[in-house]
Amino acid sequence: MTKDGKTTSTATRKCPVCGHEAWRVIYGMVMPDTREEYSKAEFAGCVMMEELRIYPATGKVETGVPKWACQNPECHHRWW
Repeated sequence: MTKDGKTTSTATRKCPVCGHEAWRVIYGMVMPDTREEYSKAEFAGCVMMEELRIYPATGKVETGVPKWACQNPECHHRWW
């Protein structure tokens, strides 16, 4: 995060399920220079689809559009 409170292009988080590195999900038509700038991002295309998930902390079912995706191929948890 920068000093003015904005998130940097290479921001990552830890997956709340497995603890592995998670990347931001970016939607839309992305040009090659943007892909280079956001090297640690998952590009999901133009269609934003709501997903169902079970929230790990409460066990309740929620719907939403993923903003983060775990990069562990065995987990691949997505959350918003």
